[in-house]
Amino acid sequence: MKHFLLIVLLILQGIPLFSDSKPKVICASLEDCEKKADSTEIHRKKITLLTFGITEYGKDVPIQNLLPVYLKRVKSTILEANGDTGYKGEVVLKVTHKPEYKQSQLLKAEEDIQFLDTNQSSLSKENYSELLKLKTLLEQSK
Repeated sequence: MKHFLLIVLLILQGIPLFSDSKPKVICASLEDCEKKADSTEIHRKKITLLTFGITEYGKDVPIQNLLPVYLKRVKSTILEANGDTGYKGEVVLKVTHKPEYKQSQLLKAEEDIQFLDTNQSSLSKENYSELLKLKTLLEQSK
């Protein structure tokens, strides 16, 4: 009987632990996500922050503010797919990805570039020239 009561108490105490699990918010706004992405050199982290910002906050933001975030994500995605991790220090870390992973990353970059092309009229001249450079980089990466 003592064991039964102990098990019941543990279960009842454990329920509140699981009910409070909320998804971790890594940034508070699109601008915050972009700022945090700019503060790191690691491409995978940049992609994560920018993707979170676009997904969570992009629908409430004017397209002109969203396009530079897409440009940054495309750049980091292409560089990361090509093996540039962004890690800097005594040794610059480069990796070789499996061909399937590289292809999936380049496909994501291509989708973002298509979105940018669709909204080309909202791009500034600087952002448009960056888009052209990224298109060239994407083609060279294939």
